[in-house]
Amino acid sequence: MFSRRDFLRVTGATGASFMLAHSLAGCTDSPPPSLPEDPEGRWWLSGNYAPVDNEIEAFDLEVEGNLPPELNGLFLRDGANPRSKSSLHWFTGDGMLHGVRLEAGRALWYRNRYVQTLAYESNSGDSLAANRANTAVKAHAGKLLALYEAGVPHEISAADLSTLGEYDFAGELQRPMSAHPKIDPVTGEMFFIGYAPFPPYLTYHVIDANGALVRSVEVDIGHSAMMHDMQITESHGIICDLPIRFDNSLLADGFPFRWVDDAPARIGVIPRDGSSGSANWIEIDQCFMFHTFNAYETNTGKIVLEGCRLPHLWRNSVADASATPTPWSWEIDVKTGNVSEGPMHERSADFPQIDLRRTGREHRMAYSLRFDESGERLVATPNGISKFDRTTGVEQLWDAGRNHQPDEPMFVPFGDAEDDGYVLSMVFDRTTARSYVAVLDAKDMSAGPIARIHMPRRVPFGFHGAWLGDGVA
Repeated sequence: MFSRRDFLRVTGATGASFMLAHSLAGCTDSPPPSLPEDPEGRWWLSGNYAPVDNEIEAFDLEVEGNLPPELNGLFLRDGANPRSKSSLHWFTGDGMLHGVRLEAGRALWYRNRYVQTLAYESNSGDSLAANRANTAVKAHAGKLLALYEAGVPHEISAADLSTLGEYDFAGELQRPMSAHPKIDPVTGEMFFIGYAPFPPYLTYHVIDANGALVRSVEVDIGHSAMMHDMQITESHGIICDLPIRFDNSLLADGFPFRWVDDAPARIGVIPRDGSSGSANWIEIDQCFMFHTFNAYETNTGKIVLEGCRLPHLWRNSVADASATPTPWSWEIDVKTGNVSEGPMHERSADFPQIDLRRTGREHRMAYSLRFDESGERLVATPNGISKFDRTTGVEQLWDAGRNHQPDEPMFVPFGDAEDDGYVLSMVFDRTTARSYVAVLDAKDMSAGPIARIHMPRRVPFGFHGAWLGDGVA
């Protein structure tokens, strides 16, 4: 039986131990290097999902086109890169950061570094319970944190991507922290949840603008469910309790979650300041959702939540990633429990982004990674980046083409409008077996990149990233 003590030991929830330069190659007519192919057919260990072998750094990167001089900061990506070169699931690889430093129209350097977690240092096992710090990065109150699905954060140096150690908010964080905290752009507060396979199954946390943990509230849900994302409005915290449940019997297999056909899907609404542990639960049509765009309150007091919806997930196998989510909207009347829901548009998309200055408020522009039809493949394939105008219903798309596969887009604002700025994405080029950062003008996405920053290597497809403008961390 997997006990609370076992979980705290492997994830370090108590704070003790929670969950040289390569020159750029010149032009050549020779075929690109062959990509790894896993002999067992595991897609997350093949092609550009496969891990890279080493940590490198490169300086004065090649820039094609015109890199905007106002883009001064660090573009970061986090993802799974198993040290052992093998893992039971895409989610269980060791965390690796990839960073590109931009300044005054130049790309100064690229670095990739493992996050020095306890799991990495001990080269331990292949369990999702071990904190890999492989999912996301977030900057808040002068700290840059590498995050995991369930574990304490690891503090990272923005100067060189080195790991400074586990970070538990001065010993106050005694529970797991999930990978998608939300920062209020007005108050500077940060909000997040943490879930666990034992009671208390869910905890809601509030961090003040100075980085102090000021409130942790247990939310009674009666079971352990995967809760990858959450949202806030100006007055509420929004939690999704969906049919992916923890299953103790699957722990030995390294991935102890499964789809439960008869489990309800519901959205929980709680006071944003965490003044109550009681959530108002509203049932929705059964589905799963990894990622949300945003949430906000209407002038009639309803709550709108938008995200990328899957009708089901992992029903047959946790290795199945062929389904493509649909951008979806739920309008919730908390007083009556009535819900109106439906697609924002019909195209498949995930890894949603907005102008983060609109977090918790109604937004206009919705950015996402566009997918083609998966067909018989084991994993859905991104083929472009979308900007959807919620006011006009018009979509602009950068179609990357069959040989260029983008990763999560990141919007960087430089004006008042929600498309006055740039969109960054790490893109894999199959013709060269290397990657580049695409820089797109957010006002004219369909024109394609205004600049490409060429990497000295391929950067494996990852999970989530961040843009750190100068002075952020």
